Amino acid sequence: MPPSQDLGSVGPSLETDPRWELVLRIADSALFGKSSRLREFLLYVCQAALEDRLNDINEQKIGERVFGRSEHYNPAEDNIVRAHARILRQKLDSYFANEGAQEPFLLRIPKGGYVPEFSDRKAQLVARPVEDRRARLRPDNPWMRAGILTLVILSLITNLVLAWSLMRAKTFAPAVVNSDPSPGLKALWSQLFSDKMTTAVVVSDSTYYMIQEATGQQLDLHDYLKGSFPDTDGGRKLRALFPRFEFRRYTTFDGLVTALRVLKLSERFDSRVVLRYPRDVTLRDLSPGNVIFIGRPSSNAWEKLFESKLNFFVDFDEHHGVWRNRDPQPGELPEYVPQRDGNHYNAYGSVAFLPNVSGGNVLIIAGANSASQEGAAQFVTDEALLGRFVQKIGAGKRLPYFDALLRTTTVDEVSQEPSLVAYRILGK
Repeated sequence: MPPSQDLGSVGPSLETDPRWELVLRIADSALFGKSSRLREFLLYVCQAALEDRLNDINEQKIGERVFGRSEHYNPAEDNIVRAHARILRQKLDSYFANEGAQEPFLLRIPKGGYVPEFSDRKAQLVARPVEDRRARLRPDNPWMRAGILTLVILSLITNLVLAWSLMRAKTFAPAVVNSDPSPGLKALWSQLFSDKMTTAVVVSDSTYYMIQEATGQQLDLHDYLKGSFPDTDGGRKLRALFPRFEFRRYTTFDGLVTALRVLKLSERFDSRVVLRYPRDVTLRDLSPGNVIFIGRPSSNAWEKLFESKLNFFVDFDEHHGVWRNRDPQPGELPEYVPQRDGNHYNAYGSVAFLPNVSGGNVLIIAGANSASQEGAAQFVTDEALLGRFVQKIGAGKRLPYFDALLRTTTVDEVSQEPSLVAYRILGK
């Protein structure tokens, strides 16, 4: 059944219902602009609730009618509805704390079920969890100051560790490399490292990520390069706490680890490598040049230039780890959502190798969290893992352009070896 088949037209009574008008405003807001499944989820449960069809609001039917699951799918084995419900609740909180701060009604979906609840904002009854969240976001609230301050301090520490690690790696690197790279490593990395063309290793921009989190808006590459800062409640509160926050430069520890892996590997090739921050990259680096982008698009805006060429990608909910599959093949899912089972946690990442805009090649190493970022980096730098992939696709001395989706499992918070979920060979 197509996912939108049950999202039909509404009756005249619903069209004039102020609660339904609220639902439509939320669905058309910037928060849901690139989240079509979440939008359909919201519309489906709200329409069913307002039409008094509560029997249609359960995990089984939502999975069938919104997410296109089969009539006999097992929700216990497929948590797609629960995962998206968690994201939907967070987006509703964000909407009423920012864009919908003046809405006369409040809408929430209580945990433990999927039936939406509407309330008059003035009553402050059901609204209390949302209002509490808004209170936590006030710049005079010590908890918000402490939370953002913690993020900034951690980012500062990460940057100090990055500088120290890179300096130490350069200072104590052996003068002679002990071994030549394996055929598997050569098949990929000989196309990214060269003594004739500079390779730029571009780390993630955590400031860019935190701005989007605080404002609830996604910034495109144009806005990023201009240094635009969304004028929202969340953005103003962040600026009140940390003036000129958008000009500060932070990165992540998992991005640091990935960069160090790549820099260490470059020593085994004849290479000219530079480490760059995304804001220092220009189109000159892309025409021509070899570039390695680290981190997901929410923290490395340059990756958006190549997203349309990829089969596996993350939409605006990428900080929740939902990976989309544009063209599912037999045995594949249309989307991959992280799953927790006891002490096991599965998260997804991707590696994409494709041509640069005007000559040279691009490698994108992206993970939805620290474990999947580490898994993606391990996949392309480990001789055995990359060697098996080369053999699997029957590549010769040069790997073709490809897009691969990877799963990394953590057991008791310890990452295991990444596994290949699906891949595509890309044309030029």
